[in-house]
Amino acid sequence: MIFDFLKKKAKGVEVPAKPEKAPVPGGKVSARPKKSLMQRLGEIGTVSQTDVVEFTRHLSVMLGAGVTIFEAIVFLKDQTRNKVFRARLDSVVESLNNGQPLSTAMRKFPAIFPSIYVNIIRVGEESGTLSQTMQDLADHLEESEQFKRRVKGALIYPKIILGVMVTFMFVLALFVMPRILTIFTSLGAEIPLPTQIIILITKFINQHLILIFSVLIGTGVGIWLALKNPRVRKARDMMYIRMPVVGFIMLNYNTAQAAQHFGTLFASGIPIIRCLEITQSVMANRVFQDEIEYMIGRIRNGASLSQSFPEKSHFPPMFVKMIRVGERTGKLPHVIEYMKGYYKGLVDNDVKNITAIIEPVIMILLGLMVTGLVVTVIGPIYKLISNVGKKV
Repeated sequence: MIFDFLKKKAKGVEVPAKPEKAPVPGGKVSARPKKSLMQRLGEIGTVSQTDVVEFTRHLSVMLGAGVTIFEAIVFLKDQTRNKVFRARLDSVVESLNNGQPLSTAMRKFPAIFPSIYVNIIRVGEESGTLSQTMQDLADHLEESEQFKRRVKGALIYPKIILGVMVTFMFVLALFVMPRILTIFTSLGAEIPLPTQIIILITKFINQHLILIFSVLIGTGVGIWLALKNPRVRKARDMMYIRMPVVGFIMLNYNTAQAAQHFGTLFASGIPIIRCLEITQSVMANRVFQDEIEYMIGRIRNGASLSQSFPEKSHFPPMFVKMIRVGERTGKLPHVIEYMKGYYKGLVDNDVKNITAIIEPVIMILLGLMVTGLVVTVIGPIYKLISNVGKKV
């Protein structure tokens, strides 16, 4: 589609151009027609990172081929299948039609175009290298998304197994154990202690099911509300960092993320303080956000980037030392690029190792669960049937 558009452009075939604003009585520009309720409801949803990366790459190619920003956005808007994204691009087109630059038009939708995206676009506009800037930006977004997917994907298998185990326990407690209890009570058989404990737990769950679900839902809502407090979020993130094995992975993961975002911004020509401010806004870990805020204050007071790290920094010592080397040699972008790849590699290896360790642990838990089922349920039933057979 894009190449067909570019061919038509090269041959002089008429393509969408910037429309003139229709004059109305009084000299005012006609207002944009209001959307119906159904149209607004159809625009509710999300835009995937894949859609944004694809849009950015296409826009880069079209700008490099000489297509104007307005024409390229209009064309890509018509081609996208995501109704939410199409509606947002429609607003971007309207802003461009009103004379606003692309970065300003995109700034209205931070959920789709975050601050790092908008600021890099603005640098490309000011330097006149928007096409190459958008190509670099697409590479950055794609690399960041792939990194997140690798980390999350490695943890899917343990989550599925644990989910199945919890579901099995609930099914056992709600449907299986009540029927087994009926068998024992009807025959007046002696019930072993482990089975009695399981039966008591089952009775409690069945008798207080609504209360249990209410407590679980209330706890979930309470945690969700508590995490809106910055102090609670920081305490949670600090707990993650201090965990024995997970903490090391979290430190490397956040270091890699900070290096990637800062490196991309710094290579685009954005001042260091602004790079740190944008990096701080896109970091998910509150501990690292506060540390970057501290670094910004130090740099404003005259410190260099390597001098701005706190004495007890959560960034790895090697990272801090390499930043100092990059500043001294004048090759800071090269050093940051290397450190980004280095810490991403560490995270990949750590996640793979953790997954390899978790698998046998899960198998052991499954074995213990099956053993407990045999001891508390199947064994007593078999013994009961044997006693009944002897009496007959």
